[in-house]
Amino acid sequence: MDLKKLVIEEFSVQNAQRLYRKKAEEGLWFSEEHFIKKYFRRKGRVLDIGCGTGRTTMPLAKMGFDVIGLDLTPMMVKAAREISKNHKLSIPYVRGDATHLKFKDDTFDYALFSNQGWTQIPGKENRMKALREVKRVLKPGGIFIFTAHPRHFFSEYFWFWRWQWIKQYVLKPVGWKVDELEYGDRFFDRETKSEGKTYKTKQYIHIPAISEVTHAVRESGFDLIEVNGSLHVRKTDITKHPPVFYICKKKG
Repeated sequence: MDLKKLVIEEFSVQNAQRLYRKKAEEGLWFSEEHFIKKYFRRKGRVLDIGCGTGRTTMPLAKMGFDVIGLDLTPMMVKAAREISKNHKLSIPYVRGDATHLKFKDDTFDYALFSNQGWTQIPGKENRMKALREVKRVLKPGGIFIFTAHPRHFFSEYFWFWRWQWIKQYVLKPVGWKVDELEYGDRFFDRETKSEGKTYKTKQYIHIPAISEVTHAVRESGFDLIEVNGSLHVRKTDITKHPPVFYICKKKG
C-alpha cells in the first residue's frame, strides 16, 4: 500500500475538503495560541507545514508574522489560497513535502507542524527526514512546534494495541498481509453525511509513544525544550488524552 498516496487522496476527497474549508475559519486552538505566544517571542519568518486550508496560517499572518503555508496535498493548497484571498490576506502557499523542503538553509525563525501532521508521514525514516529538514531550514536558535497523539498502551486501547503488536511482530514475519508499516500505525474510517449521501475514506496516522518522539527529536539534532500534553484544544475540552506538544530548538 502506498501510504503517502493514501494520505494525499484522503485530504483531496469531497468530504475532507468540505470539512477542512470549515475548519479554516476556526483559527488557532487554545493550546496552539499558548505555545505560539510563549515561544514565537518576536516577529519573524514562519514555515507552516501541513497548513491545510490555512487554519493556522491566517492567524499567524494576522499576528504580524511573515508566514509561508506548505502542504503535500494540491487541493489543500488551492483551498487555502482561495480562503486567504477571501479574507484579504496575501499569504504565499506552496505545495511541498516535509521530507524534502525546497528552501535554503537557515531561512526561517520558526516552524509549525500542527494537528498531528508529522504523524501522518508514513515510516520512521521519513518522519526523521522531516525533522532534519525542518532543522536545516531553521535559523540557529529557531523554534519548531509540532504535535502528536500519544499512544497509551495501558488504557482503554489496551486490546487494540495488543492486536496491533501481534500483527506487526507475530503475523507479519510469517507472511500475513499487514497494511501497517510499523507498530503504532493506525487506519480509521472518517464518515461524513451531506445532502443525503455518505462518504467514507480511510485515514492513516502513526500514534507514537512519547518516548519514541523524544528520541527522534534528539536524534535529529534538535534540543527538546518542552513536552506538554496537559493543554486541551479548547478550554472547555474534557478529553482524557489531548495532543502532546513538542517544542524543539535548533542549536546555535
